[in-house]
Amino acid sequence: MLSATRKKLGKRLADLARCSSGNAALLVGLGMPVLIGGTGLAVDTAQWYMFKRELQLAADQGAIAGAWARAGGDTGTVYQTRAEQEFDGNISTTADFSPVDTATLEDYDSGTDNSVLVVATMQVSLPFTGIFMENATTISVSAQAIWENDAEYTACLMALHKTTGKALWFNGGPLVNAACGVASMSTASNSIRTNGSSGPQNINTVVAAGGIVDGMDAFANSSTREYYDGLDDPYDDLTPPDNPTARSLTCGSSTTTYTADKTVSTAYSYSYFKGKNSNQAKNRPVTYTGSFLKSPYTDTDSSVGDTYTTAPSSTPVTSTEVSDLYPVDGSGPDTIFERETKTITTTYSNIASTAASSGSQLPGTYSGFEISCDTTLSSGIYVIDGGKFKLNAGYELFGTGVMFVLKNGAELDINGTSATYLTPMSAEQLIAAGVSSTDAARMAGMLIFEDPDSEGSTGSKINGTADLDLNGVIYLPKSDLQFAGTAVSTAECLMVMSSTLQLSGTTDLTTLCPAGKTHDVVVGGGTARVRLVA
Repeated sequence: MLSATRKKLGKRLADLARCSSGNAALLVGLGMPVLIGGTGLAVDTAQWYMFKRELQLAADQGAIAGAWARAGGDTGTVYQTRAEQEFDGNISTTADFSPVDTATLEDYDSGTDNSVLVVATMQVSLPFTGIFMENATTISVSAQAIWENDAEYTACLMALHKTTGKALWFNGGPLVNAACGVASMSTASNSIRTNGSSGPQNINTVVAAGGIVDGMDAFANSSTREYYDGLDDPYDDLTPPDNPTARSLTCGSSTTTYTADKTVSTAYSYSYFKGKNSNQAKNRPVTYTGSFLKSPYTDTDSSVGDTYTTAPSSTPVTSTEVSDLYPVDGSGPDTIFERETKTITTTYSNIASTAASSGSQLPGTYSGFEISCDTTLSSGIYVIDGGKFKLNAGYELFGTGVMFVLKNGAELDINGTSATYLTPMSAEQLIAAGVSSTDAARMAGMLIFEDPDSEGSTGSKINGTADLDLNGVIYLPKSDLQFAGTAVSTAECLMVMSSTLQLSGTTDLTTLCPAGKTHDVVVGGGTARVRLVA
């Protein structure tokens, strides 16, 4: 009986082993945990990635906001407040998990406390892994942003053309004293070019939107910056003022006279010698401390409104007078002799024309402005509509509180071989001439203003001597300008801005600013930059 049962069971097991109708269900059953686990992990990974992205964005924005706060001059913990505000403003889904963020100042590169570091964390239980994990998953992110204050650039010589090569060209070794800096907006690889043998110049900063090619080593002692994208034309959005009253040039026959305040400063100093006579003593200087010793002192005499038939010198004139030796103490070979030295400095100020009927001109519009006699200009706006603004050699030009506006291709041609003294209008004078107070504040100091709608000129030039006294801004955004010879500035700094600017080998611009004056027209930089570094 038992044997028969065993045979039946063996047969049934053999039949079951040969049967394949349940394999699929078996395989599905065996693979189901893997399938469910993979799906769960995929869902958790996607959710983790979404949470982390949102948290990272919030941290990035918080670090940037904190860095901008520091760049803007905020101190203390203001940067933390700004970082917290931006962090909170950039979370949405993750807000339900109460993420924790901290902002701190950290060192970056070689700086000290020059970056803001935001670290954020949050705890989250993910749908699938949370079933198996006793603790919630920690998601952590960090972001670091630095702030940098860009250098502020000024320039007393600047080329405005955006693409041409040699936009600012030192050709042949000119002498330039430009502590205010030079600049070029051209993006060409030779945006600024020098060639010649003058060697290092007194130029503080050299900045170009393109490259700098320094063939004459002019910038050896300068701070240079190439391919800088922060340069700006400070006047490109201004429209020059107009003065439509028609005028024509006239020349009279009387002689121009001038008035000026005169100050004579005489500095006295004394030196002493010993010998039996003055001839012997002159080669024997001594230190004398006796009772006849005289201390240095200075006398000053002033007069107001003196009249002159020629323009007084706009720069101080100094001379020296030395007396003979004369005895003051002792006797015989021990006689002490004294010598008096006087250094006399004469300064003229408030120079003005008082009676200049020869070539006295009034503001208005001129079809051309070619000076052919000694000429004095009344204060105001002079529009040169086409033609040339030309100063011929041998004639004097005098004007205070003037602005020249060049229109319709008007060309600048100055040969300053005689006394020339020009100063620009003040903001108050411009307002009185009808310029808005906002524009007047920006145009104050503009001596020559080329209309941006003018086609410009390729032949504009200034060829000066030591008597060419120009003050203020020469702004020629459409014209090429060649500068040769000498120009001085005695009232305020001279700034030359033109489409292209070439300084020849005879140029001597060593007095672009009078003593005590500085350029304050910013042409680039001066702004803060913030960037993420981690």
